[in-house]
Amino acid sequence: MSLPAKLKRYLLILERVRRRPSFAELHDHLSAHGFELSHRTLQRDLERLRIDLGIEVEYDRPNNVYRMAELDGEHDTVLRLLERAQLLELVGDDPKRARELAKHIDFEGLGRLQGLEHLSPLLRAIRERKEVVITYRRFQTDETKEHHVRPHILKEYHGRWYVVGWSRKYPRPITLGLDRIEGILITSARFALDKSRRLREVVASMIGVDASAERIETVLVRASADQAKYIRSLPWHASQQVEREDEEHVVFRFTLRPNYELRQLIMGCGAQVKVLEPAWLAKEIQQVHKDSVEMYRR
Repeated sequence: MSLPAKLKRYLLILERVRRRPSFAELHDHLSAHGFELSHRTLQRDLERLRIDLGIEVEYDRPNNVYRMAELDGEHDTVLRLLERAQLLELVGDDPKRARELAKHIDFEGLGRLQGLEHLSPLLRAIRERKEVVITYRRFQTDETKEHHVRPHILKEYHGRWYVVGWSRKYPRPITLGLDRIEGILITSARFALDKSRRLREVVASMIGVDASAERIETVLVRASADQAKYIRSLPWHASQQVEREDEEHVVFRFTLRPNYELRQLIMGCGAQVKVLEPAWLAKEIQQVHKDSVEMYRR
């Protein structure tokens, strides 16, 4: 499986543009990977990135370099899809190469991406705006239940895929793990896209897949200087900002829905992170720490 030449050129351009190259450096980078392009062809590729992928590569005239414009959620997803396509290029058209590469590559060991067979029918239902009936087995009870869902988004989180949509039975968005889906029936009932934008706003305002938090709040957490380095290098959420800092601590501000995944991130940092606001969340995290201490005393 060989990537088309145009797609491969796009990947090489985007890879190099992250480091703000001059036009000559960008041209040399492509040449080093076997693409001897005329200046006109390279300029056309830079323009086609905007047209084909919606990714803007800007020319910084004062510094004579090219840079990537700030990405929104959709365009960041485009880049992630291109990165996955580049991984497939490593395998090429020889399945045996996958086994050879397995000796030298170690993927994150979370989940097994089960339920991938449901990606195609769900994506079809999303594109055609058709309601689906999903037979779902819950973790908590191990019982199956049918959900009538208007699917809008497929989301990957921590090694699992989820479908996010609306159901007539619930006022909040419903999130179902593909690995626990036992059957999908695409119905003929179509739905409007009137709630699609709202759903995307909900998903963008939360960490992970728990959409149960009803409102967006400002959350302030104080991290030790060492822990702050990790939070800075791998932000918890797109809204993350530094509120203030000194030699010992950094206070981060988040504007999001305080959900289960946020609590997990905070608890995972132990004594290195303290919730400052809102007060109810700080009290809740404090109580969990107390309960943990009591558990270890038994």
